[in-house]
Amino acid sequence: MNNQVNEIRKANDIVDVISSYLPLTKKGKNYFGVCPFHDDTNPSMSVSQDKQIYKCFSCGASGNVITFVMDYEHVDFKEALSSLARRAGIDFKISGLKSQVTKYDKYYKMYDISLRLYQNNINSALGKGAVEYLERRGISKDLIKEFKIGLALGKNSLTNVLTKKDYSALEIEEYGLGTGYNDLYINRIMFPLFDTNNRPVGFSGRIYNTSDTSKYINTKETPIFKKGEILYNYYKAKEYVREKKSVIITEGFMDVIRLFSIGVRNVVALMGTALTHEQVGLLKRLSHDIYICLDGDNAGQKATLKVGDELSNAGFNIKVITLKDGLDPDEYVLKYGKESFLDLYDNAVAFNEYKLYHMRDGLDLSNLEEKTAYINTVLKEVKQEDDEIKQEFLLKKISLEFDIDVNILKNTLKKIEKYSKIEALKTKPVVNRKLDKYQKATYDILYIMLNSYEKTKLYEKKLNYLPYKEARYLANEIIYTYKMKGSLVLADFITSLTDKENLMKEAKEVLKYAGDEEANLEAFEDYMAVIRDYSKNQEIKRLKELIREEIDPVKKAEILEKIRLVKIGSEF
Repeated sequence: MNNQVNEIRKANDIVDVISSYLPLTKKGKNYFGVCPFHDDTNPSMSVSQDKQIYKCFSCGASGNVITFVMDYEHVDFKEALSSLARRAGIDFKISGLKSQVTKYDKYYKMYDISLRLYQNNINSALGKGAVEYLERRGISKDLIKEFKIGLALGKNSLTNVLTKKDYSALEIEEYGLGTGYNDLYINRIMFPLFDTNNRPVGFSGRIYNTSDTSKYINTKETPIFKKGEILYNYYKAKEYVREKKSVIITEGFMDVIRLFSIGVRNVVALMGTALTHEQVGLLKRLSHDIYICLDGDNAGQKATLKVGDELSNAGFNIKVITLKDGLDPDEYVLKYGKESFLDLYDNAVAFNEYKLYHMRDGLDLSNLEEKTAYINTVLKEVKQEDDEIKQEFLLKKISLEFDIDVNILKNTLKKIEKYSKIEALKTKPVVNRKLDKYQKATYDILYIMLNSYEKTKLYEKKLNYLPYKEARYLANEIIYTYKMKGSLVLADFITSLTDKENLMKEAKEVLKYAGDEEANLEAFEDYMAVIRDYSKNQEIKRLKELIREEIDPVKKAEILEKIRLVKIGSEF
């Protein structure tokens, strides 16, 4: 199995794989990109083609091509290997490799059972009315199948199935599928909600043949479903986003389904108008080019401004698709058709233009004070634009509209920039966690060992000790690898730690904090001297504790002598 794992790793060049997810730029011998594992606006992730590893200098994320896919796609080791094997055209035999089991697997299974039951219902004779309702709304049988739309029936039809599968009434209620011994969803069309791994984790149930005042019933937040941590259609949209190099964000799942039906498939939904920190992270994994297509009413316009600002601050390139008549995307396509929407898509405006237009809402631009305040506010927005050509375009646009000399606008812009720089100097930078000298020496020793068998042998001969348990375990693993294989390939070594969570964590800390990999032998011995100093201090501390507990004066004197010898190094 290990041979096949290494074969898959070697067949997938880390630069090629990571660049299929996000843009990389070569600087020197390494490649750099925006780190997808934290709120990164500047490229802080380095990818080494020589070593086949990546490392973020900001958040410390690190690993090889397999761990990247695991963390990026939120999949386990087996799933990451399978994906990379398919990419490389390797026939991957997984019989001897187990998927990681989590405490929530039972409940993911519960939702899988529920999904299949709802799908069976809608495909049965009892689902005829629901299918006809959906078809009247322009949702074909193909779309029903594509989005796994289902149907909930009687008051305890699902509960009966789940209890036979050994789920308790308490579990069914806790995970949002029932109330007591009854189903939560009764006689409703069921739209399943999937997590980033394409597992069903929730539902939105819609009435279709009753006068129930609750048009939709949505799954409550559960241990496996957090509304703010998903994007509707995320998993399905990924392949289309990579093709189109951009993603469209809408409010609801009906918008996604409608756009999908006309061939616009690089689309996800926020499931509302609020954009969360977690959703921003998911969008970064899709694309840095975003089209906002929220509802065209006043609430949707306000939400577009808010979402656009948040995405701008996160470093995205943003355009806005503006829908007329206050319609949402679903309604717009049904009323005006595919070609009209595609025309709006092709002519989407840059977010800063959209924002400048809407910033004048409620203002009386015939009033000098309000007009002046508006122009100054606009110039502050222009300042945020990094592209000088776009800046020039916006300034000329303001100049023409308000009959102001463009040079006056440019001078005002310079004053704003100067003030911003002064304010920036006043802001204290965020400082990463500082290591004490013993932690730093430990990580440097381990990093040098990862890159040199000779220095590893020197460690084993002259020190063979590190202050922290996990560090010692990692050092032993390094020594074992060298002795068994005669060499250590860092990317393969990381793979070997996949099922050793404690060692993998320690290795990532080493990669995060270690210094120059070209550190020489003299420096290595200096690091070992620091660790010896630590060990000496710990021994002195231990002996002083013995003195405090010892009542025999002769034995106290013996301990004092030991302390003296340790201090001068004759017993160390």
